[in-house]
Amino acid sequence: MRIFTAATLMIGLGAGAGHALDLKGPALAAASNFGQGFEVGMMSAALDLPVRDFRDAVYWREVEQGPGRFVFDTPRTMFPDLVGARGARMSLTVNNGHPAHDGGTTPLSPEAVRAFGHHAAQTALRFPAIRAVEVGNEFNSANFVTGPLEDDTLDARARAYAALLHAVAQQVRAVRPGVRIVGGGVHSIPTGYLSRLTALGAAADMDAIALHPYSTPIEHLARQIAVMRRDPALAGMPVEITEFGSQDPDAAPDVLVRAYCQMALSGVSRAVWYALNTRGDDYAPLVGPDLELTAAGRAYRFVQSEFAGQPVEDIAPDPFTYGCRFPGGVILWGMPRALEPGEGVTARDATGKVLEGRSFRLGETAPLILTAGSGAVDYTLGPQEVLADSFHQFPYPEAGADSADAAGFARFAVSPRGRAPFVTMPGQDRPGMPWTPYLGLSSDRSVRLLPESLLPGGGGTHQVGVEHVYVAPEAMEVDLTGWIDPPERSADGVVVTLALDGEEVGRWTVTDRLELDEAGLALPAGAELSIRVAPGETSTGDVTGYRFTLRRAG
Repeated sequence: MRIFTAATLMIGLGAGAGHALDLKGPALAAASNFGQGFEVGMMSAALDLPVRDFRDAVYWREVEQGPGRFVFDTPRTMFPDLVGARGARMSLTVNNGHPAHDGGTTPLSPEAVRAFGHHAAQTALRFPAIRAVEVGNEFNSANFVTGPLEDDTLDARARAYAALLHAVAQQVRAVRPGVRIVGGGVHSIPTGYLSRLTALGAAADMDAIALHPYSTPIEHLARQIAVMRRDPALAGMPVEITEFGSQDPDAAPDVLVRAYCQMALSGVSRAVWYALNTRGDDYAPLVGPDLELTAAGRAYRFVQSEFAGQPVEDIAPDPFTYGCRFPGGVILWGMPRALEPGEGVTARDATGKVLEGRSFRLGETAPLILTAGSGAVDYTLGPQEVLADSFHQFPYPEAGADSADAAGFARFAVSPRGRAPFVTMPGQDRPGMPWTPYLGLSSDRSVRLLPESLLPGGGGTHQVGVEHVYVAPEAMEVDLTGWIDPPERSADGVVVTLALDGEEVGRWTVTDRLELDEAGLALPAGAELSIRVAPGETSTGDVTGYRFTLRRAG
């Protein structure tokens, strides 16, 4: 059994402790849509939650009623006054066009771009509650760009975005220099696309960068933001997560708490839950149609009261367990293992509800929150039986390094020419590529590896498989569990081979989900256990879900 206390955790952080103590819980905000449909009751419920920071829009087409003539005279265009009257603040999202400029599509002409910036400046000037202007909304995706740009290249999108950002930054800073300009406005963490923006000098027009990391597993958020920061222009850029949420209302509180912990450890300064109210897209709201708090709303309120703005420490004891320590309590989750709170320590769920009992078990998706009033938050963790896990130990090697040196499993692309280690590839650097950093080969872009999916390449006699290799540090007996799940669109499934020092232990042609459960595998010291996923006759449609976990047998 391993016992953790606040004192030992601070010592364990070692030389990195000073940096960790500078981190803090991000300011919490909510994505409202009062600009589309104002409801007095919903605003009151939000302010009572309390939400003190909103992300919303005042639409250009509704307020510019003639060339340079702005009129704010409807509930949907005046709601920022009510936000300010209750001591709250908001960020203004500007993304949409105006019928009088470029036919109402995404502005491209110099005149339309200038007018776009003028709208942002006039709106920010009119409403003191606006403390930030966020330029663009998922501009790198297909859903929020219209007109000629919709089918243009990534380079064209980056140039168009940089022009809009520059117009907004210049004009807003001229009339309200204290307002933050939040740039990027991207879906996911598309490091390749963002490098196009920084090459155009866009970072000079941002006070922070906005990300919507929907395609990033929560446990990989800090890692992928760290990859983004390898771009020198973004290394010190404040990060705002201006949308995060869950389409599972039961899981939403856990998602909120886990994400909040990882955002705090990533240096994120502001976190905006999507959405405040029901939007018709199944994302769990904070406030229901009945104006009562949902489970997500209760989690938001709990995090707001206990952790927001508080200093945070990373207390993860190993790669398979995640944790944050705030003055208000400890958040823990990870691979299942026993947990016993110390004397005077209370266990809570993500909504702040007290959990009965004194013995608990960590889970991979449901965090435990431990509080102790004014005392130390002590707890005992049971032994960690996990030796390697493909998800929790997924690496993003620095430039010049590769996946062969990763902890746990080493990862290779395997072809008739032998093994080739993977390197970190930029997200959305070209069409058809993942929108997050991933592992791949510079020489063969058809093969890739992500934390939860892989794509082998080739087929027939020229297969390129994806291999996970574990080298036993000592003689041991292990259990292998996991799964392989090719999609229905796979032309002929994938071939999975389990081998020990090059000799096959098992081989499966997989066209539907395969559960792996190989118990009692004896590994001599230095032995290689490999799991290879290769295409059949073709790799068409072979984007395959996977997970591999090794534990000590018994």
